[in-house]
Amino acid sequence: MNHFAKLVIPTIAVLILVGAATYSLTVPTVDSVLEPYTETRVIVEGVVVRDLDVRDTTVRITVQPKMVNGTAVHGSKNIIVVAERFVDVSYGDRVQARGVLRAPQAFETDTGRAFNYPQYLWAHSVSHTLPFAEVKVLEKGGGNVLVSFLLGIKHTLIRGIEIALPEPYAALGEGLLLGEKQSLGSKLYDAFVRSGVVHIIVLSGYNVALVIQSVLYVSLRVLPRLFGYMLAAVFVIGFAILTGGSETTIRATVMALLMMVARVLNRPAAALRGLLIAAALMALFNPFLVLYDLSFQLSVLATLGLIIFSDPIARRIPFVPERFGFREIIATTLATQITVLPLLVFAIGAVSIVFLPANALVLVFVPLAMLFTFIAALSALVLSAQLTALIAFPAYLLLAYIITVSEFFGTLSFAQITIPPSVMWAVLIVILLVYVFFGVRFLRRRTALK
Repeated sequence: MNHFAKLVIPTIAVLILVGAATYSLTVPTVDSVLEPYTETRVIVEGVVVRDLDVRDTTVRITVQPKMVNGTAVHGSKNIIVVAERFVDVSYGDRVQARGVLRAPQAFETDTGRAFNYPQYLWAHSVSHTLPFAEVKVLEKGGGNVLVSFLLGIKHTLIRGIEIALPEPYAALGEGLLLGEKQSLGSKLYDAFVRSGVVHIIVLSGYNVALVIQSVLYVSLRVLPRLFGYMLAAVFVIGFAILTGGSETTIRATVMALLMMVARVLNRPAAALRGLLIAAALMALFNPFLVLYDLSFQLSVLATLGLIIFSDPIARRIPFVPERFGFREIIATTLATQITVLPLLVFAIGAVSIVFLPANALVLVFVPLAMLFTFIAALSALVLSAQLTALIAFPAYLLLAYIITVSEFFGTLSFAQITIPPSVMWAVLIVILLVYVFFGVRFLRRRTALK
């Protein structure tokens, strides 16, 4: 790639991201089709277009409306139908839902941050909700055949995990393998957040990168370098299929593959261009992601940190042992936290200060926990209960260890710092000055070495 192309392509990508952000700020976000029915009792008939979002006591069903109060509707956004948890509904079903159609409202979080919930939902093609709905299935099946197949694999794995392991270990296993964090329960989930290890149960590029690293650890010892990386790519595509092939999965897979490219080619600049291009393409597909999807923002920034900072940090901590990938875990954890810290302060207002020891103790065992949970799920589907219990025991021990460590750090009174909105900008300015100081030192050192 010549110098001109190296300059022009990233510039175009940045312009696309800026244009997408500008567009999302200026375009009207009113669903003219459903707006006349807002705050009225409606009967909605439509098709379930996404996998169900199962919570503690409810289930959220994303429905594409076809009829409202007996009148055909076309071109509307989706509706989130909130129903009792154990309603028998699946992707592709045609359903009827009764309730009061609501327009979502922005709200203030526990840390005093305003969360633009309507724009967040709009970024996911949702304009209204139907809480406390009565749901009836009119017709089973339907939907995209490929999506149904992928979700079928995912649900089969979930069933295997829940047979093989008791709660909350099954919930954690589902989180590690499939990003299904809802069934963890609020208390345990909060412990993961406060300890700074919640990223292991949110399907992200980091989860997929763990799969890649684990495969490479074995394959590069028995195969030539090229074939080892090809095998890792096959595994990561298989992992994406097993987790349902959702938009989040695809995004995580792309980010993880970019990290692998940076390592294979030893060319961080090429990986950075790839990251910009990938983010720009996602923004073209959905401009609202740039400003209103925190998951997208964190994923891009974390990948940026891993590409730029993980190797330099690893070289500067030679005192940390390399055994079991310990040095790499410390380096990648610091690299991601460095880049996402300003966003955490700005958007969430809470920062874990125990993230480093918690991640150091947990991440060593995450790949093994994922592997043994997968084995336990498969055994539960084909073997007797006695054999399954025996095979699932290593997974149980590993998951119990991860929960114990996360709860220990998460319940410490000083585990998390809350940044009030009144001092947020002062904190961000201090962080920026620290970044500038170390950035200037780094550039001076590089210049001196040349």
